Amino acid sequence: MFFLYFNRNNKKSVEIDSEKVIKDLYPFITPDKSGHFKKDHLLLVQCVNWNTAASTLEPAPFIYSAAKISIASWARIDNRGELGDKLGITVTEMAQTCDSELIVRSYLKWDAVCADHLIGDFVFALYDENKQKVFCARDHMGVRPFYYYLSDDIFICATSLSALLPIKGLSIKIRTQWIVEYLTGLSMSFDMTPYEDVYKLPPAHILTVTKSDHTLRQYFKLSAEPELRLKDSREYVDAYREQLETSIKCRLDTTYPLGSELSGGLDSSTITAYGAKFFHQPLTNFHTFAFVTSKLEPEYIMAVSQAYGLPRNHIIAGRQHGREAVIDRSLKILGYPVEHGNATYHEPFYQLAEKFNIRTLLSGFGGDEFGTTIHGYMVPLELMMKGQYKNLYRILPGNPFFRFLRLAKLGFQKIKTRNFTRPEYNPKFFEAFRQRWPHQIIRQEFVKKFNLMQRYFDQARFDAGYTDLKKFTIDNRWAPFVPTRMENCALMAAARKVEYRWPLLDLRLIKVFLTIPSKENYFRGMGRYLHRRAIEGVVPDIVTWKQSKNMGNPFSLNKFAIDRQDGFLITELSSIIEKMIDMEKYAKQLGTMPQHASGTDYNNMSLIYMQNMQRLRNLNSWLSVND
Repeated sequence: MFFLYFNRNNKKSVEIDSEKVIKDLYPFITPDKSGHFKKDHLLLVQCVNWNTAASTLEPAPFIYSAAKISIASWARIDNRGELGDKLGITVTEMAQTCDSELIVRSYLKWDAVCADHLIGDFVFALYDENKQKVFCARDHMGVRPFYYYLSDDIFICATSLSALLPIKGLSIKIRTQWIVEYLTGLSMSFDMTPYEDVYKLPPAHILTVTKSDHTLRQYFKLSAEPELRLKDSREYVDAYREQLETSIKCRLDTTYPLGSELSGGLDSSTITAYGAKFFHQPLTNFHTFAFVTSKLEPEYIMAVSQAYGLPRNHIIAGRQHGREAVIDRSLKILGYPVEHGNATYHEPFYQLAEKFNIRTLLSGFGGDEFGTTIHGYMVPLELMMKGQYKNLYRILPGNPFFRFLRLAKLGFQKIKTRNFTRPEYNPKFFEAFRQRWPHQIIRQEFVKKFNLMQRYFDQARFDAGYTDLKKFTIDNRWAPFVPTRMENCALMAAARKVEYRWPLLDLRLIKVFLTIPSKENYFRGMGRYLHRRAIEGVVPDIVTWKQSKNMGNPFSLNKFAIDRQDGFLITELSSIIEKMIDMEKYAKQLGTMPQHASGTDYNNMSLIYMQNMQRLRNLNSWLSVND
């Protein structure tokens, strides 16, 4: 975690207490190491938790006196060996080189294109005194957050809004639009924050700031990769498996016990199984974390755990208490209301990790969107469009006769729908959105002003018109909710010295996935076919070949239960909120919520109302602090 202040106009700098900045970055713990560097118009503050061997080498911040460069970073560089070869760093020297130094040496060799050569989870702010500029970069996938404020006078950036916002002299106001977007689930963004004039550095971007100018540039964009031409299907599986293993292995770098989220689904089971297979410590130091709310989840979770003899399995089956305290905690850590619910919902995992001195938590998030794609249903349409009838016939489900009938049916649909011009929405998905919309509580004037209804229903049409799996992945799967979830979760976990890692969002794995023919992802009605074959023999068959994501009927709906003592059913709202919501509709919804509820007491409307109340609770607490 870090903070940078840069005075651009040579006027007297604002006095900033570096110790307070450290406390704002980590309000609940003392980092393993922290420090600051101050010179004339510059202040750098860095905090380090020892999550990897290289992190213990961080000076916090790193000063390269020979080139008059200083840097603060929050980084884990995964291609250290490859980078060392490019930079001429010996193996012996590399063992004593921290990640911040690697970034500086990359900058000295490649200047503004240095980020192209870095693989891993990183954000950094580098000051080049000779060139009088600040150079900043964020990793390709946006794992680590980066916030900044830029005016003619100053540039401030930090890994948390909680450290940036308290600085005196900033003309910052809350964005009205963000509040109404938050209440309708539309606030997630690559670059916008809840505050005017405070922005996120988007993933895969660099920002250069000088005394008189600044530039923002994207250094990487997902694009179509040249397709691999291998001899047979097994070679595609081998190529994918090789990179999958690399993506997981490089994220097992820890001298502490290791944690892995394990839902029993394909992605989390993959990460846990391979993590256990390659873990270099006794398996007594390998912990799994799971929520169990549905009847089939225990069977799948324990299948993975028992296959590797994992003795430390933490299963959470009851409702969570003290959620109001968790929301208040998140506001101090993030500086604004949590946008992705997993960040606070998974707080029990972070608590247990802290208890058992776990510094790394693996997650399977990102697989559905990329390498283990859940959109294999597009493959038959794609093959029909390309006229690959032989391949299409081979992968369709059923015996030879029924495969022929399905092929003929697809041909008829192609003609009837004018090349599979699909409806503008998936009827079932759209219907769920249609049922929820009437219960949103924003005043109509704001709905119209910010085009909320159109944008809301656009979410239900996200796959409309696509028949090409790779094009759909490139165009639509890289969405703001991906980095937003990682930003929120990374900060909440780091507040307990836990580093989140997402192997299935490894850039190299995504690139390999995009080189492999789409037909490898679907066979006889089964999606995710490439990934299933790659993990066969490592992940138990009961999970590998499970037909769907369905985990069975829920035991209860306790995880949605509300107690008035939790503070979600608030009756006193901020005046700002009152101006934006339909108070009559809000009062009606509030009146229908039971004081206590669990199990089947809830229907779908109650769940929608609960979500409204929870968002209001988050906003109300945040606005009360900002009043």
